[in-house]
Amino acid sequence: MTVWVYGLMVGIVLVAGASPSRADYDKLFQPEPSPELTEWKGYYFYQDRFPEPEQDITPQQLAPSPAIPLRPEHFKDQLALKEALKKLPVDKIDLPNLPAAWLKILLTAKKEAALDVQTEETVLSYIQVHKETFNRAQRFTDMWATVMYTHPQYDFSSSNPISTVGHEIYAEAKQVKDDEVLRGISEKAGLFFFFTSTCPYCQKQAQMLKVFSDTYGISVKAVTQDGRTLPEFPQAVVDNGMGDQLGVNKVPVIFLAIPEEQFIVPIGTGLITLDDLRTRVLTILQHRAGLKSHPLKS
Repeated sequence: MTVWVYGLMVGIVLVAGASPSRADYDKLFQPEPSPELTEWKGYYFYQDRFPEPEQDITPQQLAPSPAIPLRPEHFKDQLALKEALKKLPVDKIDLPNLPAAWLKILLTAKKEAALDVQTEETVLSYIQVHKETFNRAQRFTDMWATVMYTHPQYDFSSSNPISTVGHEIYAEAKQVKDDEVLRGISEKAGLFFFFTSTCPYCQKQAQMLKVFSDTYGISVKAVTQDGRTLPEFPQAVVDNGMGDQLGVNKVPVIFLAIPEEQFIVPIGTGLITLDDLRTRVLTILQHRAGLKSHPLKS
């Protein structure tokens, strides 16, 4: 028996934490008391929360611009300004020099005007404003790309290649690095494999686990729940109650264990492919500091 297996099965004592009561969970679904929502009963009653008040651009937030013959302060509210913009001829507006805040509300106004009255004039006005909006978006996109080219420290693709060739090189380098991680952890980590000899999924899982173990040198401790072994793991031990302590209620199931860290968590139940097994082990190893070790039941 390897050192890590002996240390885990003999020396590790994990204490299950107290579980919150059902009432505590129910509180998570209770709305916060609020004077504005006194009649709200919750989503279980097929009732949505009351809508949040809209935060429209008010005329006072639009600065006067020489590019348009209107002044926001001349209109009492948003609606009045929008109605004026619907009627304002586009040829009286200097679209290329119109501030973005004005262009945004003008586009909305012209769109509503075209939807209200479908004439050549209203639709053409909307198209003209929409074209200017599109052109600005295109110029912005072009400048964004230029800035990224000239400031590569902010370019995501410089460290994460998106081309086919670059992606292949990146994937190969990552695989080499991941293989080193798996082989490096083999001295202190191992896998527990719970199975029954008659389970066809367990039989297939055993074959893939054997390949995984031979490839990376990670020990696999097979635990049989029906007293019989599998060809890949003829030295499997009979479950002495450890499965119950870990909450094993179906097979196959695999656990990742690091005895010196008193760490043991399930990787997954059911048949796990070789690639998926590799990915899961790497992911759990990378994030194990933020994971809670699986508690043993008392």
